[in-house]
Amino acid sequence: MKMSFKFPYTKIIPLLLIFLISLPKRLIFPFNNLFAFNYDQGRDFLAVSKIIYEKDLTLIGQTTGLQGVFYGPWWYYFLAPLIYVFGGDPQKVAIALALFGAITVVATYLLLKTLTNNSLISFALSIVVAISNLWMFGPVHIWHPSITPLLLIVFVYILHKIVSHPKPLYYFALGIVAFLAIDTSASFGFIFAIYLLISPFIFKKQLLRKEYLLVLLGAFLILSPRLIFEFKNNFLISKSVISILTNPPLHFHQISIYERLTERPLQYLRIIAEGFTRNVEIIGLVFIVAVMLMLIKTLLGKTYLKIRQDFIFLYLVYLIVITLIFFTIYPASVWDYYLVGMPTIFLVLIAKILGYASKNRNLKRYVFVILGSLIILNIRSNLLPPYTANWQGDGGTYNNEKKVVDYISEQNPHDYSVYAYSPAIYDYPFDYLLYWYERRGNLQKPKDNQSLMYLIIREASTRKYLTTGWYGDKTRDKTEVIHVEEFPGDLIVEKHIRVD
Repeated sequence: MKMSFKFPYTKIIPLLLIFLISLPKRLIFPFNNLFAFNYDQGRDFLAVSKIIYEKDLTLIGQTTGLQGVFYGPWWYYFLAPLIYVFGGDPQKVAIALALFGAITVVATYLLLKTLTNNSLISFALSIVVAISNLWMFGPVHIWHPSITPLLLIVFVYILHKIVSHPKPLYYFALGIVAFLAIDTSASFGFIFAIYLLISPFIFKKQLLRKEYLLVLLGAFLILSPRLIFEFKNNFLISKSVISILTNPPLHFHQISIYERLTERPLQYLRIIAEGFTRNVEIIGLVFIVAVMLMLIKTLLGKTYLKIRQDFIFLYLVYLIVITLIFFTIYPASVWDYYLVGMPTIFLVLIAKILGYASKNRNLKRYVFVILGSLIILNIRSNLLPPYTANWQGDGGTYNNEKKVVDYISEQNPHDYSVYAYSPAIYDYPFDYLLYWYERRGNLQKPKDNQSLMYLIIREASTRKYLTTGWYGDKTRDKTEVIHVEEFPGDLIVEKHIRVD
């Protein structure tokens, strides 16, 4: 008997469409070298290059922004194969991350379909994610928080598997994925870690069992490099955390409790508006009210018991509530990237609510209206052919920084110095680009205190490089400017020769 093979068009076509629709927004800027290559990117590329080419393995990763407190090394080891395969080329790494972002959107669709069992709602919301202007839905930057959404998607999927088919491996994987996600965002990660520890006592039936110890084992595996670092460095991170808690840094801008009570919910609204309603907050508020009314209407019907027994729905609702309470108590400013995990959680909950509402004949038409409106609202002209990018970028845009180093490289200087002014003090992006050009043989390695000197100046129009004393420190009034070259992004390069 012959077995007939039928190609799964109905399963493959939605995935392919979502992937293709995700590409323009994510690829147009990397293809044109118009992506951020700032302090963080330059620092990370230098650190990973040291791992690759000097075989200098590390137990810790980048700083969290708090002195003496570091992330784990996993972002560096994620970047390492990309930087190695692409020869250290930032553009190619940016394109790879953009493709990773498109894959994240596809994974979003697969998760929503699994949780709602509704292909149409899952597809429509995934299209919104694909064309949304919110970077928190998937990688559009070479930045460690960019991979948080995919890790959260995997985390929620494993939770689903634990409830439906509990196996010890799932618990172990949950701990690994959760703490990898925690390692990509310090602020969100802190409250996420606490929630992971207390959730078995909230959801006793589903999670309070001996297998949950495997979650802690998975967490220990991810934390182990930092624990080794702690033992080898006299508990440096622990001491730094205690010091920060007892003596908060002066740069922590304190906000009154009254301001926080209004500001935090408004910040959540801004994120939802940017993600779903093209950054129009009033429409975002209408969208939230509409979804909540659907939830209330559903709860008043026969679906109440199903929602009450929906573990994933309740788990994520508790996480949002606890996160909101934590950041309301937290007295300092909360930057949007602190909340990098929230849009993915909002998305899953919205999909769940619309999924339940679609089973109600009276609400079904409104579900379609909402989904159609979201897609239409988020369509932009730059998402349609021809794909063009007219923006020139700023001083932290890779294209402009590369033009600076290309200019120096074209002159093929020997026995020269390069100094870069940056308000951030350390200019890792130019440090990396000079290092990368030297490794490729396109530029001789700069040396200190040479007669020929190039001064790279950021934010030139502000003249901060003069008022801070940086310029005088480098020239000491003993050099002559022989050429000045201006570049987009308020960058200039001065070519000096010593006259003493």
